[in-house]
Amino acid sequence: MYKCVIIDDDLLSINILEKIISNRNDITVFGSYTNPAKAINEISVSDEIDFLFLDIKMEISGIEVAKVLRDKVKYLIFVTAYDGYAIDAFKAHVDKYLLKPITNEKIQLALDQIEAKEKRRSG
Repeated sequence: MYKCVIIDDDLLSINILEKIISNRNDITVFGSYTNPAKAINEISVSDEIDFLFLDIKMEISGIEVAKVLRDKVKYLIFVTAYDGYAIDAFKAHVDKYLLKPITNEKIQLALDQIEAKEKRRSG
């Protein structure tokens, strides 16, 4: 069972992601945060997170959050309305960069691609 965390200052975006993720049997939402500073503090002392879904434009930039948490997160997925941060996101070693609006298809495809890549590495 994979653990994921969602960090987004928009509660509606969190709710949409939580609903989409709840449709999968292999992933559970370990936590969700609208406050990136609180997320950094709590995730830093918790177990490793498999998937981090992260917005970019927040009180603390998602890029900065990613840099702090990258060692605690196996797979980093940016979910944002802004396409202009893609280069910075990939410098932070993002695994997927998804543009809002979020759809079930976008999330499922991203997760399936990451899981398939992991299976190829370990197989």
